[in-house]
Amino acid sequence: MFKIVTPDTRSENSDLLDAMHQMRYRIVVGEWGWDIPGIAAGYDKDQFDTEDTVYVIARTASGEVVGTSRLNPTVRPHMLSELFADYCNLQPYPVGKDVWECSRFVTDRSLMTDPVDDFRVRCRLGLGLTAYCLDNQISRLSWLTHQKFFNLVQKVWDTEPLGLPRREGDDWAWIPAVSRMDEATFDRQLDRYRNAEAIVAQYMGSKQASARSKVA
Repeated sequence: MFKIVTPDTRSENSDLLDAMHQMRYRIVVGEWGWDIPGIAAGYDKDQFDTEDTVYVIARTASGEVVGTSRLNPTVRPHMLSELFADYCNLQPYPVGKDVWECSRFVTDRSLMTDPVDDFRVRCRLGLGLTAYCLDNQISRLSWLTHQKFFNLVQKVWDTEPLGLPRREGDDWAWIPAVSRMDEATFDRQLDRYRNAEAIVAQYMGSKQASARSKVA
């Protein structure tokens, strides 16, 4: 369902990690147009890919990396502390041994067969993140994401914003947030994974109804 690569297992998964960094580049630079200082062409590995980083990776049946996310301890420099502290204008970003930061939640839709597959890949990543947290006494995840994804996460994780939505010259409003990790969260994600077809059908139906109402 998902692969978790820790510092202790990094050397034996070097090829998998290379494929992950290449996939990240294709999406965050090639599709999203991000300008990331200091990275090599074709390979998204930045200052927050450190010796402490943990990766959650989802693959297709043929072994291609289709989704990934990374985790970093907040007791060391991380994205919210080093780059986005001023985004946290409602409350300070949390720091502690039981708080880790989630970033680079990336999926490659070109490798997915349909919207249900897309949904399940995201569920797999969420399950991997939550499972790692539960196994390692991590009670909260902090992160920065765009408002649309923030609204989706609230349906699964007990989440509160650290700051107000903030636009940076593009169509995405960015929100720093913190989410609680517990058994109930894992159970909700597992239910969503198991009921992916019904959930996606309901979402697509609502979307089509909204489009028809706009035309009318």
